[in-house]
Amino acid sequence: MRKIDNIQNLYHQLHNKTNFVKLVAVELDRSPNTLAHHWFARFWQIPREFEDRVILLLQNTISQQEARKEY
Repeated sequence: MRKIDNIQNLYHQLHNKTNFVKLVAVELDRSPNTLAHHWFARFWQIPREFEDRVILLLQNTISQQEARKEY
């Protein structure tokens, strides 16, 4: 599986995509608008240099959301 496919799959599991985009924007010093419209939209144009970091952030966010769901 390509990294971008993994990112798409994980991103669709998020309950609050807006908060995730804001988190990534702060972590990577990017505009939330750019991320929402270019990185996490139709064309999924995430620069390769950030793919690993985005995957890690997605995995951690999903893990936290699942932990909250248990209670």
